[in-house]
Amino acid sequence: MFYTDEEDIKRCYKIVNNELRKHNIVLDEEVIKKITTDIMNISYSKGGDYSNDVIQSFAEAYIADRLYKKFI
Repeated sequence: MFYTDEEDIKRCYKIVNNELRKHNIVLDEEVIKKITTDIMNISYSKGGDYSNDVIQSFAEAYIADRLYKKFI
């Protein structure tokens, strides 16, 4: 992840974790960190930033497409 800091990662982690829980998906912290990193990398590669709205949007699509399953 480029141009990010610890606060971005923590904030994005919370967004991803909340979105997973909305779908009754409960995973351990390490897996959620990997998913968060993957979503942040996707956002960066698509020209997006790490704002709440952008990460929320990517997280919703990521979970709907079940891309998280590669980490479990």
